[in-house]
Amino acid sequence: MFNFYPKKKFGQNFLKNKELLKRISDLKNFKNKLILEIGPGKGALTEYLLKKKPERLIAIEKDEELKPFLIDIQKKYPFNFEIIFQDALTYEYSRIKGQKIFLVANLPYHIATTLVIKWLKYIKKFESIIVMVQREVAERLSAKVSTKFYSRTSVLVQLHSNVRKVFDVSPENFHPKPKVNSSVIELSPKSNLNFNYENIDGLLKTCFAQRRKKLKNNLSKISHSNLEKIIESGIDLNLRPQDISIENYLMMSKLLI
Repeated sequence: MFNFYPKKKFGQNFLKNKELLKRISDLKNFKNKLILEIGPGKGALTEYLLKKKPERLIAIEKDEELKPFLIDIQKKYPFNFEIIFQDALTYEYSRIKGQKIFLVANLPYHIATTLVIKWLKYIKKFESIIVMVQREVAERLSAKVSTKFYSRTSVLVQLHSNVRKVFDVSPENFHPKPKVNSSVIELSPKSNLNFNYENIDGLLKTCFAQRRKKLKNNLSKISHSNLEKIIESGIDLNLRPQDISIENYLMMSKLLI
């Protein structure tokens, strides 16, 4: 038995409820599929996923002190389980070749949004993204226009995928117990991605820089010609950024030069 103490700096909160671990592993048919698990920890969910007989499961783990736990699992599944000890934030996902990827993760709360945004740039490589995040992050990712959590992140994520909240998870199901509730969500990539990522991301950063201000104030620094195009498109610049639909943000980004 290996001694291990969760590290706050890595945001380690390990899901311990076996029913919930099984429930996550049952969300998709993983047989003969390619699974990428981010932050496997001691491998509790990993083992449930491997029982589903994927063609290959690649686990990316930052904390090398967890190596003994994961090596033990690898001994049971020597042919289809690969471990990479690296920070998921710096990993180059284009290195993974083959069929589309099912990404599964229990994400550290402090980097969850950053990771999800990073994965959008590789969205065509994924079949599905199933992640556990802080419930407030789940609300933000799935937020609709004119609601409290609607933000740059909401627009970016929903442009790239359909977001579905699967179920909530209370703190007592983890060790150590976090101070917040969690949610499991699924991002199903969209196939028709007809937009320039840099254009729309730049526009969203400008528009949501001060979300309580009217759009015309946030857009005051863009070129006069671009501002004229947006005005001519019929978008009301007296609205605040949280009141602009995803479709209108997309239209505005295509007007920028």
